[in-house]
Amino acid sequence: MNHVTVGSTGVRVSPLCFGTMSFGVEADEGESALMYRRAREAGINFFDTADVYGRGVSEEILGRLAADHRDDVVLTSKVFYPTGSNFNAQDLSRRHIVRAAEASLRRLGTEWIDFYFVHAFDDHTSIEQTITALDDLCRQGKILYPAVSNWAAWQVATALGVSAREGLARFELVQPMYNLVNAKRRLRSCRSRRRRTWV
Repeated sequence: MNHVTVGSTGVRVSPLCFGTMSFGVEADEGESALMYRRAREAGINFFDTADVYGRGVSEEILGRLAADHRDDVVLTSKVFYPTGSNFNAQDLSRRHIVRAAEASLRRLGTEWIDFYFVHAFDDHTSIEQTITALDDLCRQGKILYPAVSNWAAWQVATALGVSAREGLARFELVQPMYNLVNAKRRLRSCRSRRRRTWV
């Protein structure tokens, strides 16, 4: 399998990324191990998970499967959705991002997450606070690259502007929205907040 470089990071990944949402949910640990092994045999070195997949079990299984060859794989995880009953255990505040990243590192059994995604857009937290928290995690070596999932193009562009202006780590990987119904809903939301600016 030919590998591709992620943007200007220099990190080379398989063109297919294996999503592990089913680990610990539809697939038990044994089935997850079979899928993981088959993916590795096919040349895949890129694996995606999130703290909410299986309520953290996906991260735990993936971490165990990759433990003896961690340097050979590129792992991603995500932060945003509720991870507990406490109403602060969600969204993209500095408080939640830092605590969620540390919890993901423990579950994955690793010292770093290669690409750390913000999983959705947070209407209640400034983009500056979110980007600064991600930059701090980069400086600490807990994540290597910030990434973004399910943000509209204008939201990503605004975040990149903040990163450039403040000299902060920028989003290096994007999981864009493809659902046209969701895109239409986001457009309505954008119009309703037309006067709200971040930069």
